[in-house]
Amino acid sequence: MSTIDRPAVKSKATPRPGGKVPAARAAHLGPERRRPMVLDAAFELFLERGYDGTSMDDVARAIGVTKPVVYACYPSKEELFKTLLRREEDRVLAEIAAALPAAADGDLGAALTEGLTAFLRAVEASPRAYRVIFLGEGANAAVIRRIHRGRERQVEAVAMLARPLLGAGEPHELDRRARLLGHLTVGLAEAGARALLSEEGWTPETLGAELARIAAAGQAAVT
Repeated sequence: MSTIDRPAVKSKATPRPGGKVPAARAAHLGPERRRPMVLDAAFELFLERGYDGTSMDDVARAIGVTKPVVYACYPSKEELFKTLLRREEDRVLAEIAAALPAAADGDLGAALTEGLTAFLRAVEASPRAYRVIFLGEGANAAVIRRIHRGRERQVEAVAMLARPLLGAGEPHELDRRARLLGHLTVGLAEAGARALLSEEGWTPETLGAELARIAAAGQAAVT
């Protein structure tokens, strides 16, 4: 029989003393390739059990590896959760950026309505995720501080997107107004997320329009 025709021989695990065959383990991957898997598993566990109810052991079991493998990816549960927060912040900012028109002569009120409504639709689509990630429910004090630092990044991103919509004027003054609008919009987005998740009667469309009206009124008051 030729080499091509020879039937494949299945490898067999060597039994341990007592006749037990060791359990199969996940394929070996380096930390860089393993990290997305760890984040995805941790995300589901945080949603289900909260921050305090999830351990690194739980994450390891969820992806079929040992705890040292998880620690090779993230040195602590806090660091893992912070990385997860950063990933979700990027997603939130991308959603807001996609909804805001880039034209400098765009309608500010319409841009705010579109951006806030798009964000609230994302909240409605993943309510448990936003309770854990955007609102920080179940997180410890260190993680809450990380969430607060992340808000500054969101403010800067919204200010950069809003700046072209403010029209002509003295650059320093326009920058100041853009940052103020960034603070206002991020604060309203958080308030809107809480209202959408806890109060009946709101839809992303009605709440987005109402929040945009408040934001535009606040911006006009300091013009």
